[in-house]
Amino acid sequence: MSDPREPAELGRALGAEGGGLDDRMGIEFLEAGPDRVVARMPVTGNTQVYGALHGGASCVLAETIGSCGAAAHAGPGRMAVGVEINATHHRSVSSGHVTGVATRAHAGRTLATYDVVISDDEGRRVCTARVTSFLRDRPSSARETATVVRLLRERGAAETPHPGGTLLAHLQRVHDLLESWGARPALRLAGLCHAYYGTDGFRTALGDVRRRHELAEAVGAEAEELVYFYASCDRAHSYPRLAEGGEGAFRDRFTGVLSAPPPALLRDFAELTVANELDVLRADAGLRERHGAELRALFGSWRHLLSEPAARAVARELGPG
Repeated sequence: MSDPREPAELGRALGAEGGGLDDRMGIEFLEAGPDRVVARMPVTGNTQVYGALHGGASCVLAETIGSCGAAAHAGPGRMAVGVEINATHHRSVSSGHVTGVATRAHAGRTLATYDVVISDDEGRRVCTARVTSFLRDRPSSARETATVVRLLRERGAAETPHPGGTLLAHLQRVHDLLESWGARPALRLAGLCHAYYGTDGFRTALGDVRRRHELAEAVGAEAEELVYFYASCDRAHSYPRLAEGGEGAFRDRFTGVLSAPPPALLRDFAELTVANELDVLRADAGLRERHGAELRALFGSWRHLLSEPAARAVARELGPG
């Protein structure tokens, strides 16, 4: 997923404006996107003792624009962290500006590498660098969670009845339960929004699956993909087949497509399902009476997919499977 943005906006997203090192060195973004980033920097104020541009300043400019391109490639909800830079300094410059151009050399799911050329005002090459960044999910924060809760409220979650009170209260409890189990940020945010598109057991939807980008902008691409996967599950078809996986184990109830989800996705799905169902059963004794034994058997068959905290919670709440 790419995220081309206005140069100033992308700079703010990376902390390049508002008091960071880039701001103090006078770096100005001229162009920003996943394929190419251009920025310039004044020589004055960034020199070494002899009055020439400091080589470290060139490295700062190179890493700034290389990381900026990587962040644009990573997309909403993710971040780029520089892990390697190498640079060759070709000539000195003592006045004017230098301009850096970062061009994408390779970009995947977890790593992105950019080639950087820094030139003086006459277009002469001052430095050549290569910057590699590690791409990861942004850690969820109280501010981010509050933003998502605000979206859920706007969509009516606080007025939607659900076992234990409202849908919003249920979603928050599922998030908190996953957090107590040590779930990573993307899975916790998916728990907070898991019923956004409705589910096979709770058809009321807060958002439209034809407008998935709206949720992705709020929670990030990975969390939104988990929300969609959870919501799309045809439970009658998929539940009994997920323990073994394999071709056709999962059926998307929105599209009818059969698939073989990778193990990591199955583990996330199982963890989220357990958190959801345990909260529902805690809130409704009647549902526990009718479905507790069935869920105990199901979760027992998924034992190899569950984290230790989730498995202990199942045993404590429902008894051994």
